[in-house]
Amino acid sequence: MRLRKRKGKAISPGIEAVESALRNKMRGNVERDVVIAGLTTFKIGGPADLLVMPKGKEDLLLAARAVADSGEDYLVLGKGSNVLVSDLGYRGVVILLSKGMRRIWIKGKDMVEVEAGCGLDRLIRFALGRGLGGVEDMSGIPGTVGGAVRMNAGAKGACMGDRVRGVSLLRIGEGWVRDSVKDADELGFEYRHTDLTDSEIVYKVKLELYKHSRQELDDRRREVLNWRRDNQPLDLPSAGSVFRNPEGVSAGELIDRCGLKNLRIGDAVVSPVHANFIVNAGAATAEDVRKLILRVKDEVSQKEGVELQEEIKLVGEIGGGE
Repeated sequence: MRLRKRKGKAISPGIEAVESALRNKMRGNVERDVVIAGLTTFKIGGPADLLVMPKGKEDLLLAARAVADSGEDYLVLGKGSNVLVSDLGYRGVVILLSKGMRRIWIKGKDMVEVEAGCGLDRLIRFALGRGLGGVEDMSGIPGTVGGAVRMNAGAKGACMGDRVRGVSLLRIGEGWVRDSVKDADELGFEYRHTDLTDSEIVYKVKLELYKHSRQELDDRRREVLNWRRDNQPLDLPSAGSVFRNPEGVSAGELIDRCGLKNLRIGDAVVSPVHANFIVNAGAATAEDVRKLILRVKDEVSQKEGVELQEEIKLVGEIGGGE
């Protein structure tokens, strides 16, 4: 097959095959050469070869089968938080869940099922409107339910794994896709970690909530949102917390003790509000952020004797030439 050129790069036969398999066959959209920066909370990242936006499980299954048959690399995005995408973009298929997989269902007195692309804040408003508690402490986290489950997101002492009772997922292999269900005890929930692999796409989550006073839940949500406004840099693009908290101390405290607030490389800046946030102060590149991450890690290692581990996921070739 003759390769189609774009911006000096060849489009692989696999991408051609995925596009052909999906265009005019799924309800959602399929787009070529979409710049990923606009799909991430960091506002950083180059173009993806192919962007697929499924509407519902049937579309997602079509996309998964096309990817499995093609052998192309793929990346699943929700709201694009917690990721840093290469300035060169992503050579493969980006599957965006946040546009067309956002439905929520009540299942019995206190059980809720929600599609993985639903934003956390949307889920929280839904739950609070029905007097259901258990997720309000995660108010303001700029991610989707699927992403929150995958990394066991949390705040104020609560985490997603506390509420999850099971997930529905697609497992992708070479030439095959399997639809399966995992109970919570099969997911390996730990601090900012699960045992979910990159070959498993969560598309629906079952949560157990509890009945509670709507007024008290609303009050708690406002309290959490106010705390975020006072303690996190919400006025500039970021990917959330950059590093995991080491045992017994916060990463932000370690970085602050090293005097690294306001440290800048290009337009990537260690936030003066919260040292575990790197913000995009204008036109930061992924390479700016990567270099700043390495500098922070080196300083903390030398001055505090602690090796920080990234919480954000680096996507694509970032600084690969050094």
